[in-house]
Amino acid sequence: MTDPEFFDMPIAIEWHGRSASIEASLATRPLNPRFLLPIVQHIANTVTSLAEAAVKDDGKSITCRAGCGACCRQLVPVSRSEAHNLREGMAELSEERRATVEARFADGKRRLAEAGLLEKYERADEATDRLALGREYFRLGIACPFLEDESCSIHADRPLACREYLVTTPAEQCRSEFEGEISRVSLPTRTMPAYASLDGPAPNGDIHWLPLLLALDWANANPEPEASESGPVLYDRFVKALQGEPAASAAGVSGNEP
Repeated sequence: MTDPEFFDMPIAIEWHGRSASIEASLATRPLNPRFLLPIVQHIANTVTSLAEAAVKDDGKSITCRAGCGACCRQLVPVSRSEAHNLREGMAELSEERRATVEARFADGKRRLAEAGLLEKYERADEATDRLALGREYFRLGIACPFLEDESCSIHADRPLACREYLVTTPAEQCRSEFEGEISRVSLPTRTMPAYASLDGPAPNGDIHWLPLLLALDWANANPEPEASESGPVLYDRFVKALQGEPAASAAGVSGNEP
């Protein structure tokens, strides 16, 4: 018998002759979008797995590896709900580790301020030329606060945009200042902008997003809104956004674009 308090959510994804089905259950009570994130992360992982298989079929391979970290100095867009999730994750760290990571966030913010760019990036989702915004950020060389030994220290809970950034070109080209061509892997859809749409539209009608470097400050200053929509309603909105905007603009703010 089906539990009336939970909703079964099937989704099927097809890409280059391959397909994958995902089954998950979500509570029917009102939820914040943050509670949908584990499912969205699973969908993102499935999407990239299909894309990786298509790359192999073409005789190529993904060059992204642990210990590379070349892309971890790019402008990483996160949604408001992801910002709140990162704050929750920080609260679970040991006091010593949390202090270390918070110091990295503070140092990166200081470097933005010294470059006279802090206010600009605090209003990043209002930018019209996002590629230029990403390139300007990349030139500062600010490492992600979660980068350790050139590897992601929160890999299992890394942002959606990071999951969906895969390349087939050598890491050396990712480290250059946009002088070499970067071959990004095509995806059947992008979860980050679809998920960000659940937080409501930005003033310019696009989605709200934040630079990862400023996400904790934003989440600390802006309490998570009260849950107002049921799990099924949130999921339905996410799936519709996923189907209707396969390559939304916020997915393209990272600096090393092909």
